[in-house]
Order: sequence, then C-alpha cells, then structure tokens
Amino acid sequence: MTASRRDPLLVFAVALFAVVYFALDLNRLYALRYGADLGTYLQTFVNLQHGLSWNYAEWRPHFQVHDCWALASIAPFVWLFPSAEMLLMIQVAAVACAAFVLAAFARELGIEPRAATLIAIAFLLTPSAQGLVYDNFSENVFVPLLAFAGAFFARRRALLPVLIVAQLLLGLKEDEMLFVAWFGLACALFWERRMGIALVLLAIMNAGGFALYEALHHVQPHDPGYVLVPHDPLGVLWLLIFVTLPFAFAPLAVGWRALLLGIPLLAEILFMAPWTYEPSRIGSHYTAPLLAASAIAAAFGTARRPSFVRWMVPLGVVATLFFNDTVLHVGRWPYIVDWNAYARAVTVREEPRSRTIPRDQEGVWAVAAVNPRVRLALRAGPHAVFCPAYDRSAADFFASVGIGARRAARLCGGVPVAAGAPTPVPYP
Repeated sequence: MTASRRDPLLVFAVALFAVVYFALDLNRLYALRYGADLGTYLQTFVNLQHGLSWNYAEWRPHFQVHDCWALASIAPFVWLFPSAEMLLMIQVAAVACAAFVLAAFARELGIEPRAATLIAIAFLLTPSAQGLVYDNFSENVFVPLLAFAGAFFARRRALLPVLIVAQLLLGLKEDEMLFVAWFGLACALFWERRMGIALVLLAIMNAGGFALYEALHHVQPHDPGYVLVPHDPLGVLWLLIFVTLPFAFAPLAVGWRALLLGIPLLAEILFMAPWTYEPSRIGSHYTAPLLAASAIAAAFGTARRPSFVRWMVPLGVVATLFFNDTVLHVGRWPYIVDWNAYARAVTVREEPRSRTIPRDQEGVWAVAAVNPRVRLALRAGPHAVFCPAYDRSAADFFASVGIGARRAARLCGGVPVAAGAPTPVPYP
C-alpha cells in the first residue's frame, strides 16, 4: 500500500480533508453544538484507565450497550491527551487515512495509479465520509478503514490478515457481525471457500460471545428495533443517489448480482426503528457500511469501465456543495462561538466536585465529560430550547471574526437568531 501513499495528489487531498474538517469540528465543539455521543465515548475511554467502561450519559458501562471492545485500543491516546479534541482528531484521521487504503485496493484490481487516486478522492468528497467526521464520535468512523483493508487483503487471498481485520470489525459494533457473516457467506459460495467459511464462523463466535456477556450481566444492547413497514422508501432512493453520485455511479457497473450484496446494508437503514434517521440524511454514521461497500464497488466498476473516473471529482464537488449534511453545504457558515459559554463548560470540566448537566446542554457535556464526576441528566428539562441547525448568515459570521459591522442578532447555540426568538436556558 506504500505506492499509493507516495502519490502527491492523494497526500494533498487527504491532508486538506483532515485540516478542513478538524477545524470545522473544533468550531462545532467550541460552539457547544456536539451531541451526547462525543462525551459518552470520551468519559468511557477515561474510565477505562480503571478497567471500567462506565459513563454518565448512558448510566451504565458502555460495553454493555454495544459490542465495541476494539475501541479500547484508542483509549491510551485519550489518557495521554484527555480532551474532546483528541477524539475529534482520531475520527478525522480514521476517515481520512481510509482513502490511502482504498487507493491501494483499487491498484490491486489493476487500476492505474492516477485513477486509483481519483477514486480515493471521490470517497473523501462523499457527503457520507464528510458526515462521519463532522458528526458525533461513533464506532463506525473506523468501518471504511477496516473494510478497505479487508478487501485489500482478501484480493491478495491473505487469510490471516483478513481474519485479523474482520475481528477488529466485529469488535466495533454488533451489527458488523451480520455484515461480516453475510459477506463471508458470499465469499464462500462464489470466490474463496476457506476464507468465507472462516469469516462466517468468526462472526458466529463473536455473536455468541456478546450474547453470553449480555446474559451474564442481565442487560440488553442499546440497539434499534426493526419494523416491517419502511419509514421512508423514497428517502432510500435519494440515499442511493447521493452515495453513488461522487463515484459517478460506478458502483452500478458491478452488475445486479453483486449489487444484491448490499441489501442488508440498506435494510438496516430502511427498516430501523424507533430512532429512525431520514434515509436521505447521508451524513449519519449508520451509512458507514453502505459507504464502504459503495466505494469498493466503485473500484470494481472502474476496473470494468475506466471512463467513470473522469467524472468522479467534479460530481464529488457537486455532492459536497449541494447535498452535504455538514457546514460545507452552500449557504451555511461556521458557528459563531460564544467564548463565555465555552469558558463555563471548561470550568465544569475542571471542577473537582460532581455536577449533573441538563440533557438539553449536551454541548457542555461533550466538553466536560473528560471529568469522570460530571453527569448528564437522563432527560431534557421542561424549558429545553432547540436551536437552528446551521448558521446561514454570512454577515453575522464575518462580523463575529471582525470583518464588517457588528450585528445585533443574538446567538442560539452558535447560530444568530432574530430579536425576540427563543434563547437557550442559561447554564448555571
């Protein structure tokens, strides 16, 4: 995989992606706009120093909530640099570096180096990849990296590396057990029997081990339920368009039989309840497996028809600018940071005593959760105020950085609002 890393264009694209989104993540963090999950994982990793995955957002050990033991490997980074910024850096690096592995896989298929680089850049331009690095921290930020590595080693028929990568995938979240078993079965039936059977058995053993662990602790995982009637079938169509658009629809060139392998990845999104995300919200972490499969399919499609690659970057730019869940969408601006509010959150983080944060103050929790004494209330208070999702005022944003006249609009979670609009409950 070293040859792809030496491509200056890919190195530049990965570095630009990482720098831009880490800066945007910091802006969101300092504006107190991150949700509970960032603080949940932060406190979980801090407490792993003492051998316990307890956190005060879920009010129980996180390893009883999800089968994500593989994440313990990144806990030492948080111990060395205990801050939300470290988790944000890790998630950006995980997604950005996945582009290198995708390019290496494309080259393994016989795609010429520059085309392989463009496929990897198209991956970075997908709204799903950008949503992964802009959203709350999730186990799924590592799915593309591991999926691409697994595909690379599988292409080389390297059984042991494939099993190691698969085991790491299985340690990210319990739904990866289904996906590994599904693709292992397909591998056994249509390509490499020994490798496929080994993957299926590995998934079954992990599922049995997790079920036993949950039974011994008399708990259930915090997984969504499923319904028979899909929530938004039309949204799934938009989801498929937006996921494949940056790859110039190259995934469709793999043929209908190969496309059927993506059914479980779609079904999880389509039939999930009750925490249903709109399927067209392609920046959700739920789309990570589908994104990884689409990128791998795009490489196979390009190997069949190299002409796809010329359209990938232009269409990827269109997807970034007009179909993005992040602030890079045209018409949106970074949040305006209220440094006094952020300073109060830092004060909570540094306090030696216990403090319970109201549920509607999840942005404060994301900053302060590195303090294991800080707790997040189970429910929002009766006076919770939901702020607009994005700052759409260019004048207010530029005024906040000293360019232009100061505006009179007030802030609601880093977003300027008109006079008379509701404001958040002040944090004591």
